[in-house]
Amino acid sequence: MTFTRRSMLKATLAAWPAHCVARDPGDRDRRPLPVPVDAARAFLANQVRLLPGSPFHARQELHRKGVLASYDPDKLLYPYRALARLPQKEGIERGYDGWDSEFLRGHMTGHYLSAASRMAAATGSILFRDRVNYLVGELATCQRALDLDGYLSAFSTAAFDQLEGKPGADAGSIGVPYYTIQKIMSGLLDAHAHVGNRQALDVATRMADYFGKRLATLDAAQIDRMFRTDGSRNPQNEFGAMSDVLTELYKIDKNPRHLETARIFDRAWFVGPLAEGEDRLGGLHANTHIAQAVGLANGANVNGNPVALKASENFWRLVVHRHSFANGGTAFNEWFDKPGVEAGPSIDNQKVLPPTTAETCNTHNMLKLTGRLFERNPRAALADYYERALYNHVLASVAPDSGAMTYFTPFHGDFRTYLNGSFCCTGSGIENTARYNEGIYFHKDDALWVNLYIPSELSWRETGMVLRQQGDIMRGDPVRFTVVKPGTGAVTLNLRIPAWVAKPAAVRINGKPRRVDAKPSTYIALRRPWKAGDVIDLALPAGLRLEQAGDDASMVSLFHGPVLLAGELGRDNMPASDVGHKDAYLKVAAAPVPDIVGTSGNPADWLATIPGDPSAFKFKDAGPATGIVLRPLFDLHHQRYSVYWHLRKSAI
Repeated sequence: MTFTRRSMLKATLAAWPAHCVARDPGDRDRRPLPVPVDAARAFLANQVRLLPGSPFHARQELHRKGVLASYDPDKLLYPYRALARLPQKEGIERGYDGWDSEFLRGHMTGHYLSAASRMAAATGSILFRDRVNYLVGELATCQRALDLDGYLSAFSTAAFDQLEGKPGADAGSIGVPYYTIQKIMSGLLDAHAHVGNRQALDVATRMADYFGKRLATLDAAQIDRMFRTDGSRNPQNEFGAMSDVLTELYKIDKNPRHLETARIFDRAWFVGPLAEGEDRLGGLHANTHIAQAVGLANGANVNGNPVALKASENFWRLVVHRHSFANGGTAFNEWFDKPGVEAGPSIDNQKVLPPTTAETCNTHNMLKLTGRLFERNPRAALADYYERALYNHVLASVAPDSGAMTYFTPFHGDFRTYLNGSFCCTGSGIENTARYNEGIYFHKDDALWVNLYIPSELSWRETGMVLRQQGDIMRGDPVRFTVVKPGTGAVTLNLRIPAWVAKPAAVRINGKPRRVDAKPSTYIALRRPWKAGDVIDLALPAGLRLEQAGDDASMVSLFHGPVLLAGELGRDNMPASDVGHKDAYLKVAAAPVPDIVGTSGNPADWLATIPGDPSAFKFKDAGPATGIVLRPLFDLHHQRYSVYWHLRKSAI
């Protein structure tokens, strides 16, 4: 079967008025806020446990026992103690090398707080709970020692003096100070939310108040100069999701000053065109603006601002439909290209599918954005994208042997590089495995949405229901839900029917078939007072399909159900180790990718199953590609591969 990306990911969005006018979200008027959006909510990680039987559980365990556990809290604290002139722990002579000691000094501490807090909640780990509490206590000590009205960072306030244009200010090597501040504050709020550390909330609140006061002293021209990020491909100031973290703080303490500060980071030049559906993303640094959209969406959910609601929806739609690859990732060499560019000459020096595609941080934040949009308006198109990007990019960015993570995900004859430093994608990477529990289930009142089919157990405390999900759909298993505890009253289970189902889905309740209207990219609603021991079986028939690139119909990617397949191309001309700096091997030439030549556009005609492995296939009667083995991209590591193929029709 042949699909375009647009048909697979078509979102059910309302048409926006063409004449929407955006009032500057950075002004400080005191007019009453609109009514907040009231829709579905994701479950906290401590209410969802992954179960054995999927690569998500395996890689989460790999990080829980290995990668995340290997970090030394005192090395993470090194630059903070150095700035505060506090003694270091015995044996600690430096922090972590790489970006965490350079222009993003201290960012890994924020990422680690988020990752460890969520891992503690997701797995019940006492080790990470204790580490979080230790880090928070030591950061609070640093904040007190600095004695700067709540300021906390691993670098001096001179970085902000220089950003604000004060004469003689020298930021040293610090390039994007608000980016790191956001990571620290987000980590602290995660420590409060997932570990229950109230001191973390106090430290974050004092930071927010410091920066709120600081920004209040600046005029509109200074603010615009500082937070204008569309002037070059790599903006002078990348301020992360400051709007998002300040909005999260407001949701906890309901202090309007924090929401007012958050709105300063939602810039009219960015919001206005998006609200009108304009695509001005080409040439922008992708992760800078995805992070802005996350905050914009969160703020819109809180205050109901119609322009921000439209802008955040449109941003998602534009990125997913006009700026994404087959795996749900986006960007060339960190930049958005012109709308529709996918497999043709790119913004990265006109290269075709270069090794700099699909930065992992981008998808990390796109999943956050998708979750925010689902909260306001639950719909299957959002969950379809979330599944695609989680399975085929975020999961695929982690090596299943070492747990090492990648910055870019190449697509055509290249190989992955596994990071050996403290890059931005290292930080989001250690968070990702702890976030696997999120996005599976959402709830509102007595309704439950099941968005992802990942073996897990949900403890829905508001209703008292405990629901167990089993079966790995990525390996061809059917899905089974078992009601462990029914809770009180009737509950509606909304089960997603993915866009990729090849045949009608089938439902059985306690062994009896249930007639349902199971159209692709919709939900089926099952409502009843459930009993302990009730079993719901859901069959989601998967099939082979190809998707055409948006800018070249002859360039295709291959899927089996939700899974993007990658062809094994061996290790020729690869370095002895594929671990290194994110750019270490970008100049190593790609391997040639053979064309698929066949008489049919149906991949089932030229892909054969491999006995004993339901997720692997081999090209047959496919011209030059014949004999190449394809596996899920998340399974294929430490060798060259391709997920895009030229398909040429041969004469019969």
